Amino acid sequence: MPKSKPRKKAAAKKKQARRTEHETNLLFGNTPTFTSDEGEALLTARGWISERSQPGGALDGDAWYWMPSQLPAYLEEGEPVPTSVYPLETGFVSQLATPDGSVPPEAQTEYASLEELEADLDRLEAYRVPEGSWTVLGGGPGQDETPGELIDTIAEEWELVAELIHFPYSDEQGPRSFDTVEQARSEGRLSEYAYRSVLAGRGLPVPDSGAAEA
Repeated sequence: MPKSKPRKKAAAKKKQARRTEHETNLLFGNTPTFTSDEGEALLTARGWISERSQPGGALDGDAWYWMPSQLPAYLEEGEPVPTSVYPLETGFVSQLATPDGSVPPEAQTEYASLEELEADLDRLEAYRVPEGSWTVLGGGPGQDETPGELIDTIAEEWELVAELIHFPYSDEQGPRSFDTVEQARSEGRLSEYAYRSVLAGRGLPVPDSGAAEA
């Protein structure tokens, strides 16, 4: 089996699949983490991926990710993150997608209420990192790489999701078709959380939690 291309990593490598650099207690200092059932209902209904659907649930407070804004992981540097929303004690905060995990002040917006957040969701969902501000190494996956290979070799779940969102799938059945992702999910080689994230990122229908567990 051909090996995947080496991926250039950021200096601070994640120790787990969760986006620990984006947990609210790290982002905003040693503050408490928060949950919001109202935010969960609003955002998941619009197709945002919830931290609650991670294995073990939202261990470090709620967070929601807009997966269509997720960049591929074959980047020159940094660890790309999608546009995200987090609850705060006094409302919510959004952070626009970036190619390297940084959150410049202009990419962050705070909202005093759920209504303010809802009024800004169209803008958040439309945002994409401008082309030219990031580079895909080697043009992405090679012609000999397959989704199945990526699933079996990429240990970092966030990186795997990013690659599967952007993989140039074949329209015909075969090892480079999206059918291989479906098969990996049915065989337990791809987590339900990763599968739902990939569907959301590719603009495909995402089954509700009950359907996913059935």
